[in-house]
Parts: sequence; structure tokens; C-alpha cells
Amino acid sequence: MRREEIDGVAVIQRDVPGTLAASLTFGCGARDEEIDSIGLTHLVQHLVDWTADHVAEKHEDNIWMNDTSFLAGGPPGQVAEHLATICSAISNLPPEDLSDAVADLNADSRYVSNIEEGLRDPWGALLSRRFGPSGYGLSRWPAVDYKLFTADEIRRYVERFFTSGNAVLTLTGEPPQAMRLPLPAGPRVTRSTPLVNNQMGPIWYADEVRGVALTVGVEPSAEAVVLMWALRSRVAEAVDEAGVAIGAEFMCEVVDSTRHELGLRVTPDFGRKGKNFDATVAAELLWAELQRLAADGIDRVEIADRVPTQRMAMEGDIEWMQSISELQALAHQELLGTAEIYGSESLSELTGLTPDATRDIVSGWLSSAMIVVPYGSKPDLPRATEDSCPTTRFVPAGEVVRPPFSKRFHNKGKLVIGIDAISTVDGDGNVHTVPLSQALVVERFGVIRLAHLGHGCVTTISDFADAADKLRAVLPPRRFRQAVKQLSSNW
Repeated sequence: MRREEIDGVAVIQRDVPGTLAASLTFGCGARDEEIDSIGLTHLVQHLVDWTADHVAEKHEDNIWMNDTSFLAGGPPGQVAEHLATICSAISNLPPEDLSDAVADLNADSRYVSNIEEGLRDPWGALLSRRFGPSGYGLSRWPAVDYKLFTADEIRRYVERFFTSGNAVLTLTGEPPQAMRLPLPAGPRVTRSTPLVNNQMGPIWYADEVRGVALTVGVEPSAEAVVLMWALRSRVAEAVDEAGVAIGAEFMCEVVDSTRHELGLRVTPDFGRKGKNFDATVAAELLWAELQRLAADGIDRVEIADRVPTQRMAMEGDIEWMQSISELQALAHQELLGTAEIYGSESLSELTGLTPDATRDIVSGWLSSAMIVVPYGSKPDLPRATEDSCPTTRFVPAGEVVRPPFSKRFHNKGKLVIGIDAISTVDGDGNVHTVPLSQALVVERFGVIRLAHLGHGCVTTISDFADAADKLRAVLPPRRFRQAVKQLSSNW
């Protein structure tokens, strides 16, 4: 492996046989946006594509929570010209025809890693609860209408994040002699990672989610990763045997050099099989398996049986990206001081992982453990405290909106729109109040949901659809958004 610089950009080279592949990675991702600028990184990537010619025969752009990358593969001359064109496009953002560039762009084309169910994704819900309305906590919320972003806003964002000092170029071969990276000059960006909810003691809570999820905060280590993979395997077996779900997903967010969020997500299957999903049972089984692992540990033989032995290979049209994707960890380490750890690559190093050691590691997870379940679920989770959003009996002053007469039999609640807050009152008189400064309204296909950004919770208010215009009147335009398309049929 060799290191050098080109035009102020750090270059990492590892020789790999085959077609030359390269990735220009910036230390800027969705976590670097703000609550009222969600989607700005995606917009920058779109504008680069809008203005730059795609010279390389193979190319790909990716936006993740921590980084944005522009990949190219092919003959060395093409790769060099392609990346130079990308850099030139970045240097000249925004384009003069900005309104034309964003005319057909919508939130459905924006993908946030690990968030498959948009606003109702349980993993996104946990992140919004853990980190609040910043950093990783933004992953749950949909993008601002791209037409609302100004040219100055885009220019400032590029000048801060898309610079030579905040970029790394990785290559699978010698950099072409003609390689130039004409980016704006700028320093490496450093971040802080505030935790809004890092309570002591495990908690669970209910939210407007489709499925169940668990997160724990861990010190980055191969041991933690393989143990979470082992837990995933046990939970997948348990929910499958109980007939309440099919499988469980391993989840990971690389926060910083001192903390990664690891967890599991259990969601309903699609179609007829999804009708058997039972969130209460799924949460109880997930919690029971975590408790068992913390109490008894696990031996290395079982770990080896439960952890994937290799990463998923890329095939077909994207096979060329396999070699360069394996270098991304080096770029992340350079830019972020940390990178995702893969259990399949670490298992052989963990010869000293005993049941006692695993018990100690997993027991240490419990103080930061959070589980989210759908509204209406009441799981029995011993030693975990329920910590759902607080409600009161006090109804603030404001304009009262009730459901249409045809819906009042099923919904005896009301919506109260005040001068500084929006409150939902259920049929039993429980009041959940959202300050206007923390309110976000999201709609799609007539379904309307109200989010409390500070708590990270969501409430469906579709029965008060007549209040949509009133809500628009009291909220800034960027706080009334369209939900993104999700995998399930009903968002």
C-alpha cells in the first residue's frame, strides 16, 4: 500500500489485479446536514451529475451517513478524466440553471443507508431518539423540498465539505500521470457527536414504526461485531420458530472512533406472510436472547457457526466495484478515524474469546440498550424500563380541530393548534404536545404524520386532514414535507 498526495488530496493506493478502479471520497454525508437542510448532500451529488460528463465506462456515486463517494473504473486515462471532471463540477457549484437542475428531483431518489421504511423504520426511530435532530438522528426524517434550497446555501455547503483537505482518493493501481483533482482548498472537517439519550439502564418505548429494533452503543471492536452477529442468528431462529417474523437484520452505524451503534431490526415480511408478524412476541424474544447472551456468554465454536464467513460478493455490472469497495475502510479511517468492522474478517483473530469474556462484553451493552416497538405493543421485558414520550392532562389553548363526523366514532380525540405548539389529545384525555420549534409534518397519499424532533417520536394525525392548511400556516415551509417511498405498501 502506498500513500501520496495529488493537488492536496490524500491518495491511498493498493495494487489489485484487473481493471483500474478509483473512489474519490469526501468526509461529508447525510449526518452533516441540519434538520432544515436534510437532502443537501444528495442535492450536491445530483448537481455534480447534472453538470459533469460521465467519461469513464463504469461509474457510480454513493451517499452514506458519513461520506459521499464518486467511483470510476476503466482505462487509466478515462478514470483520470472522469474524476477531474467531477472535481471541476464541484468547484463550479451551484450551476446557473439551478431551477432547471432541481425541477425533476424528488426525495424518492434519495437513499439513506439502513433506512428501508422511511419515517416508520424502527432503526431510524432509534437513531432519532438517541441522537436527537442532528447527526445520525436525521436519518429518519425526509428531505426538504429541493426547490427551497438557495444557491448561497449550496455554495457554502460545498466550500465547507467538498474540499481537497476533506477528500481521499483510493485506487487499485498506479495513479495515471495525467491525474488532476482541481478541488477547492479547505481543511479536514472534524465533528462532535452529541447524544441526546444515553441513559443508564435499558429502556423500551413505542413509536409509529413498522417492526421492532434494538440498538446498543459499543466501543468499536471486532469482538462486539461478532457477538452482535451471533445474537442476530439466535434472534432470527427464535422469531422464525415462533412464526412471528422471518429473520433479523444486523445493523451498524459508525459514529466515531470511540463509539459505534450496533443493533438488530426485525420487520414484517411482505404480502401474506407479513400478516403473522407479532411485534410484542418479537420484542420479547429479542430481549430474552440478549439477556441470555449477557448471562451465559457464548463459546467460540458457536460464534464461528453463526457469523458470516465472508462479505457478499459483487457480481454482474457492479463486479468492478468489489476491489475498490474493499479499500473504502482505508478512506474512512483516514477521514473519520474509524471504519466499519466486518465480523467475517475478524473471526480468525479472536482466539481468546471465551464464554466469560463474551458475557462481560454483552453485559456492558445493557446500560445503553434501547428497543422500539409499534404503538399498541406491550411487551414484557424484565429489567427494561418503559420510556415512551411523556403525556399530560393539560390541554393548551389554541384552535381545536376534530375529525370529520364520519370518523368520530373511532377517534374521539382532537388536534389543538396553538401559537407556539401543536397538541394531540386522545379519547382518554392524554395530551401530547409538540413545540412548533420541534414540529415536523410529513404527508404522502393523504396520510399525515406529526413528528416531535426533540423526542424523535411520530404520531399519525390523518383523521385531522382538514387541518393541513392550518398546519402549513403555522409551520415554516421546510417543516412540511413529503414522505419518501418505502418498501412496504402502506407508509
